[in-house]
Amino acid sequence: MMLVQNGENEPIDCDSMNSAPPIRQAIVELWPLELWQRETVVVAVSGGADSTALLEALMELRPDPDRTVVAHFNHGLRGPESDADQEFVESLSRIHGLTCAIQMATLEQTTNRSENQLRNVRHRFLEDVAKQHGARWIALAHHADDQVETFLHHLLRGSGPSGLSGMSTIRPISATTDLVRPLLRVSRSQILEYLSSRNQTYQTDISNASNDYMRNRIRNELLPQLRMFVGSDSLDKRLLHACELIAEEHSVVALLARRWLTKNRLDAVERKSPVDDAFSIPLQSCIEESWPVVRHALTILWYQRGWPMREMGHTHWRRLERLIEIASKSTHPKRLDLPGHIVVRCRKGNLVIGQISAEPAE
Repeated sequence: MMLVQNGENEPIDCDSMNSAPPIRQAIVELWPLELWQRETVVVAVSGGADSTALLEALMELRPDPDRTVVAHFNHGLRGPESDADQEFVESLSRIHGLTCAIQMATLEQTTNRSENQLRNVRHRFLEDVAKQHGARWIALAHHADDQVETFLHHLLRGSGPSGLSGMSTIRPISATTDLVRPLLRVSRSQILEYLSSRNQTYQTDISNASNDYMRNRIRNELLPQLRMFVGSDSLDKRLLHACELIAEEHSVVALLARRWLTKNRLDAVERKSPVDDAFSIPLQSCIEESWPVVRHALTILWYQRGWPMREMGHTHWRRLERLIEIASKSTHPKRLDLPGHIVVRCRKGNLVIGQISAEPAE
């Protein structure tokens, strides 16, 4: 029998986890207790079934109110219902004796309602809460069904391996804090079963039934049709398996890309032009390495500089690949304009990339 200590120095029988509810067992398998039992964890709780179940399971695994902080962002998009969600989260926090950080959306944030914008606002809030409380972890309640929806969403958008890899279990967001998704191997039905077994109530967001967002349409329309076609017991498992395989292979490309960046020194380019933050890479090193590795390395650089990655589609990357190929066989300068005012130039054996901050004077 193996015992570990929880936050209150009480032993937990890890061997008995095999008989524990699937949600608790899945959390420990995906996010070992020794990684977080003595660390502060910020739990993002909306009040819905998923985040409520996550909080309850974490408090069962580690009933330590001093190291657990609840964070709730009230977007205010549903009026009284949004306020009811907040009240529910505050009440749940009081029951467990937990600190509860609340933030209300500003008028500007409420006006911008795209999925991406709403998510970015929430994540900035969570990062602020983590920094305020010195938290090592931010726990999100994404589950297996969400992973399937994410896979299909990216597939329909024509995403590459990075998107089709799905959501990662653990993702660093700073030198001291990581995002973690402990429920990625737990299905929605298991979450509801767990809450029912505890007679635990939760809030229901009726906007999830609306098809205004692409993800909701995938959940409400596409997935039911696909499950009928393939078989409900098979589809989700197959898609999750495909997602894991793609993630494993993509991790190899990512590793090679990081090594390539380390090997190839990026020279900052000083220019008397409106191009900012430009850097130079030896053109020959781009030719000698496989394109998927080079493309991923450039993707890393795009993110590091905060350039608009979402606008870079498959066609743009193909044009950049073709530019490099042509430039390697010619001594004439070449130029390519990309979304987000990104300019790529090939000259004197170097690939020079920068962002235009203003149009040059006529």
